[in-house]
Amino acid sequence: MSSTPPSTAPSGAQAPPHGPRRWLGLLLAVAVVSAGVVYAVDDRERDARARPSAPFTKPPATKPSQTSGPQSKTAAAIAARRLAVDTILLRRAQAVRTVNEKLFLQDLDPANVKLRQAQKVLFANLVEIGLDEIGYSRAEERFDQAAVREHGPTTYLVRVLMRYQIHQVDLTPVTTELGYTFVQRGGRWIMADDNDLDQDLGPGAHQEPWDLGRFEVHRAARVLVLVDKGDTQRGRSIVTEAKEALAEVAAYWPRKWRGTVLIAALDDTDIRDARFADEDIESAASAGSTFSSLPGQDTADGTVAGAYIVINPNQRDEVDEILLSHEITHVATADLGGYEPLWLAEGAAEYVSWRGIEAISGPNEVGKWEQEVIDDALPLLTALPSDAGFYQSTADVYGVSWLAVRFLVKRLGLADVEELYEDLARHGTDQASRDRILLTRTGFTEATLWIYLKEYEPQR
Repeated sequence: MSSTPPSTAPSGAQAPPHGPRRWLGLLLAVAVVSAGVVYAVDDRERDARARPSAPFTKPPATKPSQTSGPQSKTAAAIAARRLAVDTILLRRAQAVRTVNEKLFLQDLDPANVKLRQAQKVLFANLVEIGLDEIGYSRAEERFDQAAVREHGPTTYLVRVLMRYQIHQVDLTPVTTELGYTFVQRGGRWIMADDNDLDQDLGPGAHQEPWDLGRFEVHRAARVLVLVDKGDTQRGRSIVTEAKEALAEVAAYWPRKWRGTVLIAALDDTDIRDARFADEDIESAASAGSTFSSLPGQDTADGTVAGAYIVINPNQRDEVDEILLSHEITHVATADLGGYEPLWLAEGAAEYVSWRGIEAISGPNEVGKWEQEVIDDALPLLTALPSDAGFYQSTADVYGVSWLAVRFLVKRLGLADVEELYEDLARHGTDQASRDRILLTRTGFTEATLWIYLKEYEPQR
C-alpha cells in the first residue's frame, strides 16, 4: 500500500460529473440538436431542388388522400433510405449479441480498408468487454459539404445513439453518441465512414475505450480494467490496487454503494471526456459520467447513471489504491445528481484517500499535512474554492477542500456529512439551494463555514 499523498497529483483535474459540467453538456447537446434540425431542413431543401422542373400546368383533380409525381417519389426515397439505415443499425447490434463478425462488417464500404479494420477492432472489443444489452438508433440527420465531396451525392449523415449495458458494471443501460456516414451504391445503402461528424458531437463522443485500439479485459469482483492488448501485467496490477481501493471506499465512506468500477488504462491521451495530451497536465486520473439519458435527450440536463475512471497514460505506472480510492469515491457518488459543490466532491474523495494513508502511517502524517494546509494553503484563499476555475487554480484547492470536509466530519460525524453530500448532490442546483441545505444540515452557509475554517485549530 503506497503512502504517497494523493494531493501531489490531483486526480480530478478533468472535472468529474458535477453540476457545472453537466450544464456545459446540456449547452452542447442543445447546439447539437439545433444543428441537426437545420441540417435536416437543408437536406429536404436539397431534395426539393433536385426534383426536375416542368412547365406549370394545372394539376388534375385528385382525392385528398392521393399523392403522385416527384414529391411522392422523393418521400418514398427518403423513407426507404431511413429504413435501410435502421436495418443496418439493427444488424450491427444483432452481430455483437450473436458474436457474428461477418454480419457486423456486412454493411461497410468494401473499398474503405481503414474503416473495415477499425470496425474489426471495435467488434472484438465490444464482444470481449461483455454486454448485457446493446442497440443503435438513428437520431437527427446532418449535412456536411466536405463529406459530400468525399463520398458523393448520395451521402447521408446521421447522429446515432448507442445504448449499452456492460455486464456487472452498468446498473442500468447507458447512452453514448456516434456519427455515421452512409452512401448508396448499386441500389444498396452501406456505411462509408464513422467519424465525419465527430467534431459536431458532444465531449468524448466516439472516444469510448472500445472505439480506440484493441484492448484486453481484466476482471475481479466489482472491478473491470481495460489495458492495451498485451499489457497484461499492468492490468493485473491495477486490478489488485482497485480491490484495495474499493475496500477503503467501503470502509471510509458510509454510502452503501454496491456497483462495479470500470478503469481504462490505455495508451491514448483522449478517452471519453478525459484529455491528457498536454504534458503539463498533472492529473493522474479522471472520473467521467455515464448517462442513462443524455442531456437534451429526454430531460434538460439528462440523467447520470454512474462514471468510469480513465487513467492518464503518462502516469499508468503510478496507479495505486490511494489514487483509485479517490476516483472510486467519485464513482460511488456519481448517480446522486452531480450538483454538489466541487469543494465537497473533491474534499470527500480526498478524505477517503487520506483515511487510507492514515491506516498505514498513523495519525502523524495526516496531522502534518493538515497543518501544512492550514499554514500554507488557507492564507492564499479568501473563500471556499469555487466551482469556476477549480481545476485551473494554482492554489491547493484539493487540500483546502479536504480540510473543510475533515472539519465537518469532526463537528458533525461522517454519517451526517454523507447525508449532506447526498442532499447537495441531488438538490444543490444553485447557490441559494446550497446555502439553504448547508444551513439546515450544519448551521453554516458556505461563507460562514469559511470563517470557521480560517479559525480552525485541530486538536492533536
